[in-house]
Amino acid sequence: MSGAFLKSVAFGFAIAASIGPIALLIISTAVSHGLRPGCYAAFGAALADLFYALLAFSAGALILPRLATHATAIRTAAALILIGFAIYMMFRSAVAQGGNPAGPRAAGMLLPTFLLTLVNPVILVIFAGFVPQLPLAGSLTTAAGLAFGLFFGSLSVQLALAVTGSHLRAALPGRGWRRRISLAGAAGILAFGLIGLFSST
Repeated sequence: MSGAFLKSVAFGFAIAASIGPIALLIISTAVSHGLRPGCYAAFGAALADLFYALLAFSAGALILPRLATHATAIRTAAALILIGFAIYMMFRSAVAQGGNPAGPRAAGMLLPTFLLTLVNPVILVIFAGFVPQLPLAGSLTTAAGLAFGLFFGSLSVQLALAVTGSHLRAALPGRGWRRRISLAGAAGILAFGLIGLFSST
C-alpha cells in the first residue's frame, strides 16, 4: 500500500507539473490578484484531480471506457470552454486598463478553476493509463487513500504555481506589468483551447 500511495502522490505531482491552461490560469491569477486568490485557484484544480481520482480508482474500469467513447465531444466542449474563459480574461484585462475595478473575491477563484480542470479531457486519458498500475482490487478504502495521495501531490505543485505567481507580482510592481502577464496567460489558455478545438475536428 505504501508503494502504491507514493506512486499516487508522484502521479498527482506529475499531472500538476505539466504546463497547461490550468497552470497558466493559477499563475496569472496570483500575478493579477495576489497569493490568496492564486491559492484558491490551486485548491480548485487539486480538488478536480481528487474528484477524478476518486471516480477512476473506485470505478475506473467501468466509467473510463464509456467516457472514452465520447472523447471527441468532450474534447470539443472542453476546447470551447477554454476559449470562452480566455476571452473573458482578456475582457477583464481590457476593462481594468480603463479603470480600477475590484478584483474577484479570493474564494471566488476556486469554482472556475475546479470546473475548468474538470473538463480537461487529457486527464481522462492519463487516468485511464494509470489506473491499471494500482492494486485497487475493488477496495473503496484503498481507492480513497490513493486518491488523497494524488490530491496531496497535485496540491503541492498547484500551490507552488500560486507562490510563483505572487513572487512575479512582487518582482514586477505596477498594474501595467500585471495586466501584460494576465493577457499572456489568457493568450496561452486561448491557444490551448484552439489547438484542442482543431484537433477534435
